Amino acid sequence: MARAIHRFQSGTDVLALQMDALYKAAPASVLTIFGGLIAISAYWSPQAKTGLLIWFFCICAPAAAYAIGAIARRSGRPKGWGPVAWSHVSKAIFLISGLAWGIGGAWMLSIGDHSQTLVICCVVMGAITCTFPNVVYEPAHFLFQVPILAIFTITLAASDVEFGGLLAIAAALLCIALVVMARAVGSQLTLALHLSLENKQLAEDLAERGIALERANRQLSVEALTDPLTGMANRRQLMNFMRTNAGRTALLIADIDHFKSYNDSFGHVDGDICLVLVAGALQNAIRPGKDLAARLGGEEFAVILSDLSQDEAIAVADRIRSNVQTLIDGHPRQIRRPVTISIGLAYRSSERDKTHADLMEEADTALYQAKNSGRNRVSAHASPSGDLPGAAPARA
Repeated sequence: MARAIHRFQSGTDVLALQMDALYKAAPASVLTIFGGLIAISAYWSPQAKTGLLIWFFCICAPAAAYAIGAIARRSGRPKGWGPVAWSHVSKAIFLISGLAWGIGGAWMLSIGDHSQTLVICCVVMGAITCTFPNVVYEPAHFLFQVPILAIFTITLAASDVEFGGLLAIAAALLCIALVVMARAVGSQLTLALHLSLENKQLAEDLAERGIALERANRQLSVEALTDPLTGMANRRQLMNFMRTNAGRTALLIADIDHFKSYNDSFGHVDGDICLVLVAGALQNAIRPGKDLAARLGGEEFAVILSDLSQDEAIAVADRIRSNVQTLIDGHPRQIRRPVTISIGLAYRSSERDKTHADLMEEADTALYQAKNSGRNRVSAHASPSGDLPGAAPARA
């Protein structure tokens, strides 16, 4: 069913392209006027003038309708007309035009002399030749040329025109040859239109797949650099940030105090809620774009502070500690008991006198110092007292 719908849509799209090509050739219909004037000038006489004027009107009216249709189609009118409607209009125009040329030409053959016969035959052949590009839509082309050549074949065969029999045979053979040629050329043009549509569709599909792939790559990149539970940076992103961070740098490693007991008491679901809220407290204390907070794993977090003095970094660390300690006040239904963190801080001056490994080792050492000193406090590596002066006593 889906394949049938696709074929129908493809056929409609090809028909639309055929109509576009057909109506782009409409300006050539002005040649009808010149061909008609040539024939009239050759056959003009008082006895034939009325018939000639009627014939001229009959060939010019479809040509005018063809040109007007091209303008209307370009402007999108009538609204709601699709390729099928335009194909019906084009077939009607070409059939009327072909009958007008065929019947009018046959009439002129019957009233003209040998010299005039040559003129009308040349004019009609010129009309058929000029419309050959319309083979892009075979039905319209056949409805124009076949009536002309068929009527001429019959008329020439029945007339007393010199070599009328030979001319009738030539007209019949020409009709057959043009039909065969038109079918061959038309099928190739239709195939080219199909391929054009398929290439366009392929290009659109590739573009959509490229966008989807790019989106998927971005998502993979986010997943590769993001902690799935808290949505904050993971260890990989933390290390990348540290490598690109020049100048003064403070590394904070924070660990939730007695988190195993919290998990054992309230379950992993509440434990995960606790981790998410603690992560939010860390994120709220840093400067977006300058600092980075990350989850190292389990209940351990890290924060990188850029371009701050050591005292300023210690102040930020204590703000983080305080934010976590007061989580229970802001989230009494989500935090089941008071939660605190211990923070170890390592600092590197603008001279970059320490490696990333040095900072990690010093921050870990400072964290153990904070844990051993009673928890719920900030400990700066190599600080005189070890603990931040005025740090809150451990509550957990």
